[in-house]
Amino acid sequence: MNVASVAMSALMVAGSVHAQVFPPRPSQQPQAPIQASAPPNTPAGTLTQTVPLAAILGDPTRSVIQLANMQGPTESTYVMGRALAGRLNIDRQVRDVGNGAKTYVHVSGISNPPQVAPQGNELRLRFAFPRLVFKTFYREYSAEGDGALPDLVAENALADVFVTPITDGRGLPAIQAVRVAFDAKVKSADRCMLLFDLVYPVNICGLVNEYMAGIKLAVENGIRDGMMHPQARADFERATLEFLRADLLARSGIGGGQVDIVQASFRGTDYVVSFVARP
Repeated sequence: MNVASVAMSALMVAGSVHAQVFPPRPSQQPQAPIQASAPPNTPAGTLTQTVPLAAILGDPTRSVIQLANMQGPTESTYVMGRALAGRLNIDRQVRDVGNGAKTYVHVSGISNPPQVAPQGNELRLRFAFPRLVFKTFYREYSAEGDGALPDLVAENALADVFVTPITDGRGLPAIQAVRVAFDAKVKSADRCMLLFDLVYPVNICGLVNEYMAGIKLAVENGIRDGMMHPQARADFERATLEFLRADLLARSGIGGGQVDIVQASFRGTDYVVSFVARP
């Protein structure tokens, strides 16, 4: 029954007792605000609050993606706010030259904290890398091997992480899906083609671009699979539970106690929850 029906029923009852009934003015507004978004038949004391997914994920200044592999293939890492973190498997590139020597390419770079914005049902975290450096070596890891090939760079590379939320059976926020898009353009060297021992060419620009394509897949698949891993999701849900309990108790004016969720769902990337706070 809506507010208009309740008002009409009250007037009809009043009309059966009094001789004259004055209907409310059409422009009259309720004197006190009502929890309009609370579901019907809720327990007494039910409150309804909206918590953005960005707040649930945590402080974006603590989120970062770091690419590095001079020490090993699992040196690259990512952190997504409150509890989502992992390692990326990005190995060095090794190629035979043809004269018995090899070329080696490594990558290094760290992103800025992400720009966070909702896009429909997804929350986008955009990580910008001011500079990715591709460190090159020829034949061996020495000053001579380092100077034999030019190092290349990619500027303003972007990694977009899209998170789709859902509520679990308890009404708590969970991650339904993650997709990642990584894009970087490698700047060409002044000389891309170099000859070794007079007849063995090395196209360093081609090698680094080939390496960049592999890094793209490693970043996209690694972050997606890492964030969707059962252990990562369990860690996120545990951290989310602690955050929501403290946040909802604070919003209700209770310093400590228990939160019972009555109903919850996502509207876009906003978590709308009706709950009862108990001391």
